[in-house]
Amino acid sequence: MKIVLFGNLYNNKPERYENQFYAICQKIKDHCIEIYLPTAFFNTLSVGLREKIEPFIHLYHTSVPKADIAFSIGGDGTFLRTAAEIAHSNIPILGINTGRLGFLADIKFEDLDETLSEIFNNNYRLEERMLLRTNAVNSSVDGAKISVDFSNYSLNEVAVLKQDTSSMLTIHAFIDNEYLTSYQADGLVVATPTGSTAYSLSIGGPIMVPTAPNIILTAIAPHSLNSRPLVVDSSSKIRLEIESRSDNYLVSLDGVSQTLSADTVLEICKADYVQPVVKRRGHTFFETLRNKLMWGADIRSSR
Repeated sequence: MKIVLFGNLYNNKPERYENQFYAICQKIKDHCIEIYLPTAFFNTLSVGLREKIEPFIHLYHTSVPKADIAFSIGGDGTFLRTAAEIAHSNIPILGINTGRLGFLADIKFEDLDETLSEIFNNNYRLEERMLLRTNAVNSSVDGAKISVDFSNYSLNEVAVLKQDTSSMLTIHAFIDNEYLTSYQADGLVVATPTGSTAYSLSIGGPIMVPTAPNIILTAIAPHSLNSRPLVVDSSSKIRLEIESRSDNYLVSLDGVSQTLSADTVLEICKADYVQPVVKRRGHTFFETLRNKLMWGADIRSSR
């Protein structure tokens, strides 16, 4: 069995994080499992930790090795970066939470021994999570489409954001080539069901179960009382044409932002692959909703 480990890429990691990371490495090693780490992450660890784990790990520089499971050790941001790193590989991700909320990275460190035992005995389930693919295109003088160099897969969402803080965007939205509406807003979030509990939720979008075959469109601070979130089928092809006074706008895929010119059109659809996510048996999405987001909690009963 092979496991590839991913962590956050910040330097000067807290001692607590490094202690937990070392403990995870030791627990995996004790089961005689091969451990792989990306060099870029390894180099962010302290010298002392690198010296302790180097004798029993394998480093790689570019291509992710074919592993049985990827462990994402950190918070939800680390989980999203892990998904980007192993895109198209069909390697399942297990999220071990060393951060704060830990909605995607939902395995508590104190539950690690029990979780590892379940994994090594194949006593777990896999959830297939939908991703979005975003293409950015410009039109040439003769009307031909020109693709823009763009990192284009996202597990949570695509966020179109204004770059100028003082003026809103006008976003003309089309679904399967049919005109939908023109959003006048600070931006628009196009989210997967996985992303429904992230940015989309914070701006009033609906919560969806992770395996629902849908895509959510939610405006950011719309200049209209009638603008409401919209749920469309996951087979839908979404096209966004943007007007901006600043001649540019930002597009953010799972928190990674890029500036595009206002004449750049975004084409968004369901990706051609899914991301398997490792889940413990008996641990459900609704349980996570209640425990992590306090969904449905009645504060009156605690008074």
